[in-house]
Amino acid sequence: MLEVRRVTVDFQGLRAVDEASFRIEAGEIAALIGPNGAGKTTLFNVVSGMIRPTSGEVLFEGRDLSRLGPADRSRMGIGRTFQIVKPFGGLTVRDNVVVGALTRGQSVAEAHGTALATLERLNMGHLADARAASLPLALRKRLEVARALATTPRLLLLDEIMGGLNPTEVNEALALISELRQEGLTFLIIEHNMQAIMQIAERVVVLNQGCIIAQGTPAEVTQDRQVIAVYLGEPLESA
Repeated sequence: MLEVRRVTVDFQGLRAVDEASFRIEAGEIAALIGPNGAGKTTLFNVVSGMIRPTSGEVLFEGRDLSRLGPADRSRMGIGRTFQIVKPFGGLTVRDNVVVGALTRGQSVAEAHGTALATLERLNMGHLADARAASLPLALRKRLEVARALATTPRLLLLDEIMGGLNPTEVNEALALISELRQEGLTFLIIEHNMQAIMQIAERVVVLNQGCIIAQGTPAEVTQDRQVIAVYLGEPLESA
């Protein structure tokens, strides 16, 4: 479904991503992990179209995305969340999701219907009329997912949606990802909660200083000596 080919990103002489290549198959849950500053979010921004790579290309379902911006990629079926959640605090929860639905060219009435259905799907229907600014962190992160889902993606990029959550909230997030995957979504996830991501990911790509240093199953990457040295510190048991 997604193929990243030798993507390099330079920022004024600083190489943030260095010839990164990987594939994600339809229906897969893949994780992108690595230390802070490894280039993970930069790579997300390349896939979603927020920045253009210095070289390399990104293909989605066989189509080269080089000339397409974020809006076009969203319409093609690539959705994403952001590490720092910034809902429209003065708007209701429902209206935040309506904004996402409107990007699909729906009428306002259709967008309201999509928003309510999405909120119900995420067990947030009872919060539709609440101000987004009033939500605690876990629900703001879930609202971020709802806004992305309202764009009807086939590939969903999740940027640290489990960061700052307690164990119960993490388990709820994992359950939601599993359910959405069963409904046909494909995932690429940035996450620092290694125990959580190893429970759910089928493929793991490890980035360090802009370079992919390992990729494979959770069992494979958690036993990789280079991954242990630069990121894990000690081997992890995969679920």
